Amino acid sequence: MKQDSGSILVRSAADFGQQIRLARKAQGLTQAELAAIAGVGTRFVSELERGKESAQLGLALELARLVGVDLTARPRRGQA
Repeated sequence: MKQDSGSILVRSAADFGQQIRLARKAQGLTQAELAAIAGVGTRFVSELERGKESAQLGLALELARLVGVDLTARPRRGQA
Protein backbone atom coordinates (compact mmCIF):
# COMPACT_ATOMS: atom_id res chain seq x y z
CA MET A 1 0.00 0.00 0.00
CA LYS A 2 1.39 3.37 -1.02
CA GLN A 3 0.39 6.79 0.26
CA ASP A 4 -0.09 9.62 -2.23
CA SER A 5 -0.72 13.13 -0.80
CA GLY A 6 -3.04 12.00 1.98
CA SER A 7 -4.64 9.24 -0.07
CA ILE A 8 -3.92 5.54 0.15
CA LEU A 9 -3.16 3.74 -3.09
CA VAL A 10 -5.00 0.43 -2.95
CA ARG A 11 -3.32 -2.21 -5.07
CA SER A 12 -4.71 -5.40 -3.59
CA ALA A 13 -7.70 -6.85 -1.81
CA ALA A 14 -5.60 -6.84 1.36
CA ASP A 15 -4.94 -3.08 1.03
CA PHE A 16 -8.67 -2.46 0.57
CA GLY A 17 -9.56 -4.66 3.53
CA GLN A 18 -7.07 -2.88 5.74
CA GLN A 19 -8.70 0.46 4.94
CA ILE A 20 -12.14 -0.94 5.76
CA ARG A 21 -10.83 -2.30 9.07
CA LEU A 22 -9.17 0.99 10.01
CA ALA A 23 -12.28 3.02 9.18
CA ARG A 24 -14.56 0.59 11.03
CA LYS A 25 -12.42 0.70 14.14
CA ALA A 26 -12.14 4.50 13.96
CA GLN A 27 -15.95 4.59 14.14
CA GLY A 28 -15.94 2.24 17.12
CA LEU A 29 -17.86 -0.48 15.28
CA THR A 30 -17.39 -4.20 15.71
CA GLN A 31 -17.47 -6.47 12.69
CA ALA A 32 -20.87 -7.72 13.85
CA GLU A 33 -22.25 -4.17 14.11
CA LEU A 34 -20.99 -3.23 10.64
CA ALA A 35 -22.40 -6.46 9.22
CA ALA A 36 -25.82 -5.69 10.73
CA ILE A 37 -25.81 -2.14 9.34
CA ALA A 38 -24.81 -3.39 5.88
CA GLY A 39 -27.17 -6.35 5.88
CA VAL A 40 -24.39 -8.89 5.40
CA GLY A 41 -22.94 -11.63 7.57
CA THR A 42 -20.07 -11.12 9.98
CA ARG A 43 -18.11 -13.67 7.95
CA PHE A 44 -18.29 -11.39 4.89
CA VAL A 45 -16.89 -8.44 6.86
CA SER A 46 -14.14 -10.61 8.32
CA GLU A 47 -13.13 -12.03 4.95
CA LEU A 48 -13.20 -8.59 3.31
CA GLU A 49 -10.96 -7.13 6.02
CA ARG A 50 -8.54 -10.04 5.62
CA GLY A 51 -8.29 -9.37 1.90
CA LYS A 52 -10.12 -12.41 0.57
CA GLU A 53 -10.14 -11.83 -3.17
CA SER A 54 -13.45 -13.53 -3.85
CA ALA A 55 -15.46 -10.93 -1.90
CA GLN A 56 -18.33 -9.48 -3.94
CA LEU A 57 -17.33 -6.09 -5.30
CA GLY A 58 -20.77 -4.52 -4.90
CA LEU A 59 -21.00 -5.46 -1.23
CA ALA A 60 -17.39 -4.45 -0.64
CA LEU A 61 -18.07 -1.00 -2.10
CA GLU A 62 -21.20 -0.64 0.04
CA LEU A 63 -19.22 -1.44 3.20
CA ALA A 64 -16.60 1.11 2.17
CA ARG A 65 -19.35 3.72 1.75
CA LEU A 66 -20.85 2.87 5.14
CA VAL A 67 -17.56 3.35 6.98
CA GLY A 68 -16.73 6.54 5.08
CA VAL A 69 -14.06 5.25 2.69
CA ASP A 70 -14.28 6.91 -0.72
CA LEU A 71 -12.74 5.22 -3.74
CA THR A 72 -11.52 7.13 -6.75
CA ALA A 73 -10.29 5.60 -9.98
CA ARG A 74 -7.89 7.61 -12.08
CA PRO A 75 -5.49 6.75 -14.87
CA ARG A 76 -1.83 6.48 -13.93
CA ARG A 77 0.39 9.26 -15.23
CA GLY A 78 1.06 8.83 -18.91
CA GLN A 79 -1.83 6.38 -19.41
CA ALA A 80 -5.23 7.20 -20.81
